[in-house]
Amino acid sequence: MKNILLLILVFLMFPAAPANGLVLRGVVSEVRDGRSIVVTSGGRKLVVMLKGVDAPELKQEFGEVSKEYLANLILDKSVEIDFSQLASDHVVGKVFCNQLDIGLQVIRDGAAWFDKASGYSLSEAERIVYADAQQAARTESRGLWRDGSPMPPWEWRRAEIWNSARRETGTRKSKGDGRTGLQSEDILFSGRRPVANGVAGSTGKASARGSSTLPPKPSAKPLNSPGQNTDFSSYLNQGRISIVYFYADWCPTCRGLSPVMDAINAQFPDMQVLFMDIGDWNTPVTREYGITSVPYFRIYDQGGNLVATGREARDWLLRETAKRK
Repeated sequence: MKNILLLILVFLMFPAAPANGLVLRGVVSEVRDGRSIVVTSGGRKLVVMLKGVDAPELKQEFGEVSKEYLANLILDKSVEIDFSQLASDHVVGKVFCNQLDIGLQVIRDGAAWFDKASGYSLSEAERIVYADAQQAARTESRGLWRDGSPMPPWEWRRAEIWNSARRETGTRKSKGDGRTGLQSEDILFSGRRPVANGVAGSTGKASARGSSTLPPKPSAKPLNSPGQNTDFSSYLNQGRISIVYFYADWCPTCRGLSPVMDAINAQFPDMQVLFMDIGDWNTPVTREYGITSVPYFRIYDQGGNLVATGREARDWLLRETAKRK
């Protein structure tokens, strides 16, 4: 019954009906997040979801940025919606503003993902265009792709369900800020000066203990079975700065950065890199450390004290590797 009433409302709001479907016309009166809007016409409002698009949840990193980007494109502007899907409380369609495909644009600019699951009603040619747009944004490190490989929103929602269930059982979860920002050119071979952020924990000097007296660095790479959590605490208080590097083989940024991390491990006696393979999203290791983007780092000083994670770890590495050049 809800679907029938909504469909009647749609026809009342937007009477234009071309041969290949229904075109909805109105003004965007609200942007709810990076993929859903409210269209108003004749005093009536309708929620519209961008077809083939998924955007970060508002509580997820980049969620507010994605929403703001979409608002800058279409808020208070006239739009047309090529409507094909009807849900109980919204419609799903391709949104056009001045003949610009808004869904394709937000994907191309790195403000959202191409959601293959919700894009099943796109034509084969449209799916190829959307997928190519996402790959181009990723290759160019646009928007949410600038820091590597972020967790897709559908995986983030799954993780939230898992975390909620875990909280209900009273189990405490170790949290990270989920933020990264390290590119391979940022460290070791970069000509740019690092930004100091006041993170404590290391003087930047080699350990007072001579490198010849330190135990060998761990040779396992990775330390864990992919996706599984491994206790690396035994490596953290051996007189070296420890860089725990969480990565994935399917992450392009990680593939470019891993050789740099190898070089850091080899060149700096007072530093060691502990490689941890996340395997995929929503694995034991990502849940344990709250990882929502790779590459992801945790920095420990010579005594095993955590001094930086996520974005702070990026700045820390920029500063400390620059000191050792």
